[in-house]
Amino acid sequence: MNFYDNFHHGIKIQKKVIPSNNFTYRHTIATLAPLISGNKKTILDYGCGVGTIDFYLASKGCSVLGVEMSKKAIDACNASSEAIGVSTLAKFDSINKKISRTFDIVICSEVIEHVPKDMNLLIKLSKNLKKGGDLVVTTPSVNSPLYRLGLANEFDKRVGHLRRYNSEDLANQIKSIGFKINNQKKEEGILRNSLFLFPFLGWIIRFLKGPLSDIVTFIDDLLVVIFGESDIVIVAQKI
Repeated sequence: MNFYDNFHHGIKIQKKVIPSNNFTYRHTIATLAPLISGNKKTILDYGCGVGTIDFYLASKGCSVLGVEMSKKAIDACNASSEAIGVSTLAKFDSINKKISRTFDIVICSEVIEHVPKDMNLLIKLSKNLKKGGDLVVTTPSVNSPLYRLGLANEFDKRVGHLRRYNSEDLANQIKSIGFKINNQKKEEGILRNSLFLFPFLGWIIRFLKGPLSDIVTFIDDLLVVIFGESDIVIVAQKI
């Protein structure tokens, strides 16, 4: 079993689309919402994981191709797509297959930090993006309070992180290959980051629904201002 199949061990079939205030994906949905409004969009999700965000996008009428390293994850994504009823719009395949077409939006969420040659990946994704299209990149920040305290090292090793990024440096990398930065955000405070980093706290996420998700997110957003961000979000337009 390879690293990514092992990472997705025990993956379950998803049977319904998440709400927009889902605690895990609410920041991603908020970033994508203005990009998918209006005309139906074609989207490439590079490193789609279990496909949860892709099912949400397909439910909004977007045509999505999710690609992933793990065959176990791809099989589960396709099964979930059928179960939810979005299989005509949300399709999944191996990340190693050549993609010959271009898309309105390319998502690279929590992926670039896993790749040895990050600039090569950015250039590759640019080739899959239409002129005027949007590239959405999210990645862990070097400014993370837990990282600066040395408490994220074990997590980074466990999930295969090769590096973390400074927002301004990453933005400059993206601009250097022909992009204009349209949005640059610093998200995920120490509270939210702790829930994802420490396995003994992860069970709490299941209970953060509805108003409780809103309250915890409001508090966490304040902690970003006070202590710094754990995650970087960049939206860039191909020019």
